[in-house]
Amino acid sequence: MQTKSSMDVGEITSEDYVFIRLPEETSFRVVEILPGEKDSPIYCKLHVTDWENTLPYEALSYVWGDATRKDPVFVDGKRLEVTRSLWTAINHLRYPDRPRFLWADIICIDQGHNVEKGKQIQQMKRIYESAQAVLSWLGPDTEDHKASPAIRAVRTVSDFLCKELKVTVADLKSMNNMTEFVFKHRETLPNPDECDFSSEELWKALGWFYSISYFTRVWVIQEVNANRVRTAHCGYETIAWDLVELVAGYIIMETDFSKRWGFSKTNVWWAATTTELKRPDNWLGMLYLASNYGCLDPRDVIYGLRGLMKFSKGAELLIPDYSKTPLEVYRDSVEAALVNFENTDVLLYLAGVESPSWIPAWDVSMLFRNPFRFGNRVPWTPAGDMKAVWSMDKMENILSIDGFIADTIKVSQQYNEMYFGTTMLSSEDGAMKLQQVWKEILEIIEQATSSATPFTKNLLNAAGNTFSFGLNEKSLPADEELLLHRFVAYLKIVLDGEVFAKYVPTDLAEESIDADGLLFGKPVWDFTYPESSFYVTEGGLLGCCVSPTKVGDSVAVPLGSTYPLILRAEEGGKFLIRGFTYIYGVMRGERKDTSVRVLELR
Repeated sequence: MQTKSSMDVGEITSEDYVFIRLPEETSFRVVEILPGEKDSPIYCKLHVTDWENTLPYEALSYVWGDATRKDPVFVDGKRLEVTRSLWTAINHLRYPDRPRFLWADIICIDQGHNVEKGKQIQQMKRIYESAQAVLSWLGPDTEDHKASPAIRAVRTVSDFLCKELKVTVADLKSMNNMTEFVFKHRETLPNPDECDFSSEELWKALGWFYSISYFTRVWVIQEVNANRVRTAHCGYETIAWDLVELVAGYIIMETDFSKRWGFSKTNVWWAATTTELKRPDNWLGMLYLASNYGCLDPRDVIYGLRGLMKFSKGAELLIPDYSKTPLEVYRDSVEAALVNFENTDVLLYLAGVESPSWIPAWDVSMLFRNPFRFGNRVPWTPAGDMKAVWSMDKMENILSIDGFIADTIKVSQQYNEMYFGTTMLSSEDGAMKLQQVWKEILEIIEQATSSATPFTKNLLNAAGNTFSFGLNEKSLPADEELLLHRFVAYLKIVLDGEVFAKYVPTDLAEESIDADGLLFGKPVWDFTYPESSFYVTEGGLLGCCVSPTKVGDSVAVPLGSTYPLILRAEEGGKFLIRGFTYIYGVMRGERKDTSVRVLELR
């Protein structure tokens, strides 16, 4: 094999490298990085391999960065322009005394050939899965050398967590969701800044580290999840990826701490949820979370995760095809979900601002409530045990679904999920706002339902279950009475005594005295949530929608949906989707015998 030291300088030319077509669909390239000293030109050779006789290699995961800033590498003696980010990564990772075999997309895939690109992307999960290791290049060190103290800080906190949680680094490799593991021990773990190791210097070092843009890249999700041998590289510092993710999960565990130390302005949430995104069977939830990540090509929100998705049918609809527009790819995702899941739950991932209103904008951050938090399934069957019935007009972009109108909104009021966050309660201004907001909401319920005060237990039960979406702090379906008692305890905290006594019966207040009101409405993350809405229908039902609603909007129940949808009528009898909703008195199929009709969505 030829090395740099034996390469004839005469072989190096200014001629641009031209890719040779791969011989088979299962072929792929591996780049041999020849030995070299820091900051010297990068020389390499390309090898074609396949799955029958694979050349050993490591797979590089990195951020492309500014595509206009390029530097040359010399492939088989010819010049190939790569992004500055990749050049810097190779410059740090190459060995001075021996070759290193890598898979790096810009060098190993002909980026100008859409057919090859699409076929290679279909193999990317296997490429990362089969690598000896995945190298996550976070970026170079800073001029004032922040990488070393940051990596030391990750080790300090991870050593503490491994000791407290009684796990080893080897144990972490076998875990599917480290953040969820940390959250399960939330009650026994101390707040991060209450630990002996806590210092301003440590949290600032971690704040810098978790602000690195690598963590927000959508391709990272597939690349990091495909292999269990993973190392993170920052400058010349190296650490196990699992420790990076473990510490990130601990940092976001307590919203107050995260906000107090400025982590809400970093990318720590992305670092903490990379493994959580690995949900092959529930790939809609994976796309929901991935919408908060970034990529240069909006089609790659789908194609960058395609290797992680499992299908029983409809897989052919999402084969990477870069001749399609982003809208066509996203429309394909709706069709694939309808075919694969045989339900209409793909329509739950809409914020009421999309066009067409039934095609999720997977490249726009979905900060509204996740319909299936932590991947948990819920028992709601508003249409009973019915499968979806649908048809799609791709020329007009109209989706027709079978369903029924359960009710119409009579009164609507905006609210925000942050109302349930500890941060808002802990500030004087926040507490005053909550007092006013909940007084207004209770007054709306009183007027819209023509109810006497104090409210009946049934009415407060409907309100408590509605605002919690029927779930507890672990996002699991909860006993209605538990949620009622927590709701009453929460109102006791946020309302002044006179208003509380007006709306809550004395016996129910006493019955709820041991309930923990601070758990109501949880979990709430340290995000700026979009506005949601609370409403009362013409039939006196209480509901909450993940986006703003208005009087006259319809509560629709598609066949085969876990949640109802709020629809807004247009001229011509068509509807726009506003978002999914929880409405007490519909969720368990109470209205399933309502006459079914075709609902045309535009």
